[in-house]
Amino acid sequence: MTHDALTIEGIDTAGALKRLGNKRERYEALLRKFAEKQSGSVVTVRTALAAGDRATAERELHSLRGAAGSLGVIAIAETAGECEHALREGGDVESSLKTLEKSLAASVAAIRSTLPD
Repeated sequence: MTHDALTIEGIDTAGALKRLGNKRERYEALLRKFAEKQSGSVVTVRTALAAGDRATAERELHSLRGAAGSLGVIAIAETAGECEHALREGGDVESSLKTLEKSLAASVAAIRSTLPD
């Protein structure tokens, strides 16, 4: 196991590693899983909204926000929270989803380039 600092653009790796007891291998595995499982979150939200299923859309955003927050992917956590709020308050959900989609794609790409399989 390497003891070099883990740096991934746009991700607070130091804070997340601290929350995970500095278990780097575990953190890297969780980041890979996040990139794999969450990359389709915006599609899931849009599909749910198109079907009139706001509860599923909100649940997906909430899960994305929580996972991103715990792993230090702060921009995703914040933007998913904004989407969640827009959904609850009847705001411009699509505008928030576009921002989330771009940010999520960038974060997933950064994770995948730093931590290839």
